[in-house]
Amino acid sequence: MNTKTKKLQLPLFWKFAIISTIVVLVFGSINIFFLWNSVYQSFESEIDKRCTVLAKIIAKKSITPIVYNDNLSLHNILDDIKQSDPSISYIFILNNYSELIAHTYDIDIPKDLIEVNNIVNGQFNIKVIEAHNYKYPIIRDIAFPILNGEVGIVRLGIAEDHIRQEITNATKYLMLMIVLFFFFGIIGAFIFSHLITSPIKKISQKAQEIDLNLIDSEDYNIAIRERSRPFNISASDELDLLVEKFSEMLKRLKKNYIELKKTQGAMAQTERLAAIGTLSSGVAHEINNPISGMKNCINRIAKNPENTAQNIKYLQLLKDGTERIEDVVKHLLNFSRKQNIQLLKTNLSLAISNAISLTHHKLESNHIQVLSKLGSAFFIKGNASRLEQIFVNLLLNSLDAIQDRKEKNPQLKGVIDISIQQISDKIYIHFVDNGTGIPEEIQDKIFDPFFTSKTVGKGTGLGLSVSFNLIKNHQGKITFTSKTNLGTEFVLEFPIFQE
Repeated sequence: MNTKTKKLQLPLFWKFAIISTIVVLVFGSINIFFLWNSVYQSFESEIDKRCTVLAKIIAKKSITPIVYNDNLSLHNILDDIKQSDPSISYIFILNNYSELIAHTYDIDIPKDLIEVNNIVNGQFNIKVIEAHNYKYPIIRDIAFPILNGEVGIVRLGIAEDHIRQEITNATKYLMLMIVLFFFFGIIGAFIFSHLITSPIKKISQKAQEIDLNLIDSEDYNIAIRERSRPFNISASDELDLLVEKFSEMLKRLKKNYIELKKTQGAMAQTERLAAIGTLSSGVAHEINNPISGMKNCINRIAKNPENTAQNIKYLQLLKDGTERIEDVVKHLLNFSRKQNIQLLKTNLSLAISNAISLTHHKLESNHIQVLSKLGSAFFIKGNASRLEQIFVNLLLNSLDAIQDRKEKNPQLKGVIDISIQQISDKIYIHFVDNGTGIPEEIQDKIFDPFFTSKTVGKGTGLGLSVSFNLIKNHQGKITFTSKTNLGTEFVLEFPIFQE
């Protein structure tokens, strides 16, 4: 089972905006991470220095009271220092026997707290501990030696949560700056996307607005943006170059399209003249038949000029003959004359009938029957002469195909079936023949100019190509189906005439 892939169309503006926003968010997030770590590490380093300095001050001030066993002075020193700094959770001093001799607790110090930290090799040691009985449960504890540990140890606890609050306050300002960076970065991303995609969008709109039918009057200068020139300096970038090249391309397109239209007109005229050459024997026959009758009438009148009743009869026949010749010549001249294409209300049924009349003798002399079911009048916006040329080309193409098949099967009765029908707002014309058909390997080439499968001298290779372009000029379509040695069906589609 084939699954249909859904195609999501995302404008280039949003692609640039999304990518730029993602870049801002990713790099902003990375900056937040590294800045947070950097700030936290800086604060930790400062806290450690602060703990060390405080512990060192306490150790120096405690030496004399410890030596003289002045516990009251020692308590006063500890209380004064603790009250001077709200981040200090506790201070206590152990003698060189690890016995508690002074502290800032109102009650006894827990034994676990005394044992949780100690100096290492006579050097201070810092630990982060969790104390559940304190206002701030996370505490940075330092054990600092007094006189290298010979007198005792100072234990100082600094509330980590208090420090974290300082970090949080600092981080808030940092986050505010980063949010502003995000905000202005995203705005910048959208502005950048607009600057990049706006000229491209204008180029796209210009390309969509191109009307080949009005190409002579199109303006191909594209203004992508207004520049301020306070110093009378013009700065260009790749987008300006792109617009300039696109405008030049459109001008070349205009020139080439005009030349193409001229070439197509010349090709159509050439094909018409070639068709006239093909039809010349039939036209001569259509003229010779009335002339023979007219000569006979003249001879009869000359033999008996006084027979008034007979002369009136023969004069009427002479008039009918001249009118028939006039119609044939007029029709041929209209078909061959080079005209400006004007699309007017045109009867398709009449155009097909005229094409059949032009090719009648040619088809009849090759024993090919035309079955036409044209019905009532069907009107489209078109040019009668060009439509007749299309139908003549298709009739002659079918004639050649039937002749080719007759060479292999002389008993074949050639038939061309033409029908016309209206479905909704479209008119469909079917040309069906029982000719040799179109080989599958050349079916994609039959509308190419100068392509022909006929023998040299039998065709120009322009008939179907010219017909294809003429149908396209009438806002129509042509399709076909073909089977070798069974025949071909061409289907022409035209929009119905709208008043």
